[in-house]
Amino acid sequence: MKKAIKVIFTGGTIGSAARDGKVDLDGNANRRLLEMYRAERGEDVTFDCDEPVSMLSENVHEEQLHAIYAAVKAVDPKVYDGVIVTHGTDSLCINAHYFSLTLCNLGLPIVLVSSLYPLEDRRQNGLKNFIAAVDFIEKGGARGVFVAFANGNSPAEIHLAGRLMFCDQITGWYRSVLGESLATVEGGEVIYRESPSLPTREELALGGKFAVAPDICRDVMLITARSLLNFSLYDFDRRAPRAVVLEPYHSDTVCTAGRNLNFKKFAEYCRERGVEVVIASVDSRANVYASAVGLPQSVICAFDECTESALTKVMCALGAGLSAGAYLNDDIFFEKLRRD
Repeated sequence: MKKAIKVIFTGGTIGSAARDGKVDLDGNANRRLLEMYRAERGEDVTFDCDEPVSMLSENVHEEQLHAIYAAVKAVDPKVYDGVIVTHGTDSLCINAHYFSLTLCNLGLPIVLVSSLYPLEDRRQNGLKNFIAAVDFIEKGGARGVFVAFANGNSPAEIHLAGRLMFCDQITGWYRSVLGESLATVEGGEVIYRESPSLPTREELALGGKFAVAPDICRDVMLITARSLLNFSLYDFDRRAPRAVVLEPYHSDTVCTAGRNLNFKKFAEYCRERGVEVVIASVDSRANVYASAVGLPQSVICAFDECTESALTKVMCALGAGLSAGAYLNDDIFFEKLRRD
């Protein structure tokens, strides 16, 4: 019996075409993608399509995000074998984390696919990603939220959506935290990676145990540690964010000396204004550097998950009316790195 897959188109580069040096949405791109798949694989799968939004992903707002969520949430697991969501590359990372948190318990494999170039461009990876998503739905035996993405000429990789990192600048390539994707798809076969930090296939077959509410808060500021970062430039007296997420250096450090560059002083400044501060991510097994000793008690540490995961959890927690750290101790869909 042929597999039935719900395809939810949302626009993005995979749903666009290049005209006169400009890439923009194209009404024929969705049909073109399915025709390209059938030319490669034939009529082996039944696709039922929906298009709740059509956008360039850099323009996403809560309305579009919630419309995609609602379209996936409405899919009947008794009718379909899986869901493919086409998506732009620019906002793929955080949106993938959002869907991982909110849709992981649907009972189906949900795979996000995108393309670095329009489908008529020979450099495009959209078709390869789409084929990999179909193969993973057919043969992966997993439930939850995933991302299919091929970097360059390499085989497409399947990423846990909750471990996807921001893409590389210039190339637009995507990787998982620790450099460990869940699986590769090559020649129609799904090859799982063997690693103690990854969930087992038995665990993946069960999907997520629970999902968070879909509301999300935009009033979260992400600050990335860098040399000579001047915290005194942030002025929250006119308008303050609900929370600040600080991405530390790789050794879990940030400047705590001097005055204007001193994170401890900035954290105290935030506390006085009711702004929650989260450091993400922190390795629970790492030695603590002297510069990190004595951080204010108001600072929340997000342990053993990538910054992108912690940021999205904070946005969802605040959106649900909870404190910024409400979800940071939870492993909702395997976003927590196993540190045995």
